Amino acid sequence: MILGTAGHIDHGKSALVTALTGRAMDRLAEERRRGITIDLNFAPLDLGNGIIAGVVDVPGHEDFVRTMVAGASGIDLALLVVAADEGIMPQTEEHLGILEQLAVPAGIPVVTKADLADPEWVELVAAELAERLALSPVAFESPIAVSARTGQGIETLRARLSALAATVAVRPADDLFRLPVDRAFSVAGVGTVLTGTAWSGQIALGDAVLLLPTGGSGRVRSIEIHGTSVGRSAPGARTAVGVAGLAREGARRGAILVQEGFAWMPTTAIDAEVALGRAAPRPLGSRSRVRLHLGTAEVMARVLPRAPIEPGGTGVARLALEQPIVARGGDRFVLRSYSPVTTIGGGRVLDPLPPRRRVLWPAGLGAGKPGERFRSLLERRPTGISAAILPILLGPPPRTAEEVARDEPNARLVGSHWVATAILEGKAAQALATVRQYHRSHPSDRGMPLETLRRSLRTPDDVAEAVLADLRGSGRIRRVDGLVALAGFAPRVEGGDAEIDRIVRILEEASLSPPSLPELERETGRRDVAAMLRLAAASGRVEAVERDRYYARGALDRFITTLTEVGSHSDIAPGALRDRLGISRKYLIPLLEWADGKGITMRVGEGRRLRSKS
Repeated sequence: MILGTAGHIDHGKSALVTALTGRAMDRLAEERRRGITIDLNFAPLDLGNGIIAGVVDVPGHEDFVRTMVAGASGIDLALLVVAADEGIMPQTEEHLGILEQLAVPAGIPVVTKADLADPEWVELVAAELAERLALSPVAFESPIAVSARTGQGIETLRARLSALAATVAVRPADDLFRLPVDRAFSVAGVGTVLTGTAWSGQIALGDAVLLLPTGGSGRVRSIEIHGTSVGRSAPGARTAVGVAGLAREGARRGAILVQEGFAWMPTTAIDAEVALGRAAPRPLGSRSRVRLHLGTAEVMARVLPRAPIEPGGTGVARLALEQPIVARGGDRFVLRSYSPVTTIGGGRVLDPLPPRRRVLWPAGLGAGKPGERFRSLLERRPTGISAAILPILLGPPPRTAEEVARDEPNARLVGSHWVATAILEGKAAQALATVRQYHRSHPSDRGMPLETLRRSLRTPDDVAEAVLADLRGSGRIRRVDGLVALAGFAPRVEGGDAEIDRIVRILEEASLSPPSLPELERETGRRDVAAMLRLAAASGRVEAVERDRYYARGALDRFITTLTEVGSHSDIAPGALRDRLGISRKYLIPLLEWADGKGITMRVGEGRRLRSKS
C-alpha cells in the first residue's frame, strides 16, 4: 500500500510522517534551512501483521504543486492534513482537487497540531473538514485529531491505517511492468538507480528494461523495496531499481521504466475525458494551452475538444502534447493552466495511442464496461488492434484484456490482430470487387497478382491473409501460382482459342528460331500477343525461354532429345551443337541456359554436361 500526504504548507505533513515512521523527512539541506518540504520524501511504515506501507511526503507550498502531483500519482490512500490552528486553506483545496482528479480510492482527514488549539476549536475544524469532504468523490473516513509533538492520536491513526490496509485492492502481479520515475541517481558498482512506485507488474534481477520516452536500455542489477534487497519487484510498492548499462543523462523524473519486449511506446497525443473544475477561470476551447501531469511527468499540451468544455463540465478532447509521454487506457491525469499556473481540472485517458486521421468518437469509448470500450477502440481502427498492444489501450492486465476481446462476438483474432467481423466482411467485399475489376481490365490474364491484391486491401498482412483464406475456403476465389482469380473465371482473348492456335502454329513453324514478342505483334497485328502466349503456356503448349521469346513444346522436346544424344557420349560443345541444330548463338545460348535452369545440363568450363550422366 502507498500512502501519500496532501495539504497546505506548514500544516505538519512531514512532522506527521516522522511521528508515524520514526524517520525525518526533510532530507535536503535547503529543506532543513527553510523549514519547508521542497521535494518528494519517502519512508516505510510498519503497520504490523507483515504489512509495510510506503509513505510519500509531498511539499505543500504552491510553488511545488507540480512536485506534489508527481508524488500523489499512484497512491492508494491519502492523508489530507489540516492544521487545527488554521483550518482549511487554499492549498488544502488545490491538493484535494488533485486527489479527486487522480481518483485516489480512499483517504483519512487528519487535523494536526491539536496541541495548539482548544479542544472545542479542534472539534469545529474537524466538523468543517468532514462537511467539506462529504462532497468529495474520494472515500474519506471521519477526521482524526493528532499532535506530532505530544503523540496525541498517533496510535489511533496507525490503527486506522492498519485496518484500511487490509481493504486495499491488491494489484495483479501478471500485469505489464510500469514504474514512473520520481528520482534517478548513480551508485558505483550498480549503475543508474531509478526510484518510484511500481504502478503495475513485476520485474526480476537480470531482466532487460527500457526507459521511455528517451529509449535508454539496460539490465536489472538490483531491486530494493523499502531498503531491502529482493529478487523480484512487487506491484504497488515503493521500489528502487539499479540498471546496468543505462546512461544517467537520460534518466530523470517523468520517465517510465518498463520491461523490454512489450508494446509500450511513447505518444504525442492522447484522447481523453476531461473534467474542468468549477473554479476554472474560463472554458477550455480549441488549442487552449495547458500543463498535463500524468504519472511523474509534466508536459505542455494543446486541448482540442469536441466542443468547448465549460467550468464544472466534462467533455472529450484530444490532447496534442509538446513532448512525448507514455500512457495507458484508464490513466488519470491533472491539468494546470499555462499562466498563471493553477490546477484547473483533470481527467482520464480513453485512448493512449489514438489514430491520427478520420477519428471516430464512439459513445462507448468512456464506458465503464471493458467490453464497450473494446468495441469502441476497435471501431476506431479499421485495420484492427494488435494483441500485444490491447492491454495498453484497454487498461487491464493482458489475460483480462484477452478475455474481454474473446467475449466480444463481433470481433475475431486474426493472426496477431483483433479485428471487427464487420471489417473482415468489408475487406472481403473489397477484395472481390478488386479482383473482378482486374478481370475486366485484364481479361486474358489468369488472375491478379496476389501481392498486388494484398497491398490494395491496406491492412496488416495477417488480416489480409485471413480475408483471402476465408474467400478461398468459401469457394469464392482460387489461388494458383501466386495469382488470384474469381471462382469460375476463365481467361479469354478476342478471337478466342482460334487466335491462340494461330500464334502457336507460328512458333511451331519457326521451330528453334522463333520470333520475339515484338516481332509476333508486328506479324499478327495484335497487341495482346503476350496474353495469348501466357494462356498457351498455362496449358503447356509453349514455354518462355527468354522474357520476350516463347518456344513451342515440340521444338523444346527436339532440343532436349538432341542434347541427350550429344551429351550421352561426351561433354556438349556449344559450337558443335549449334552446327547440328542449324541455329545461331542468338538462340542457342538462351536455350542452353534454359536447360541449365531446368536441371537437364550443367555448365563445365565453356561447355555443358548432362546432369544425369554426372
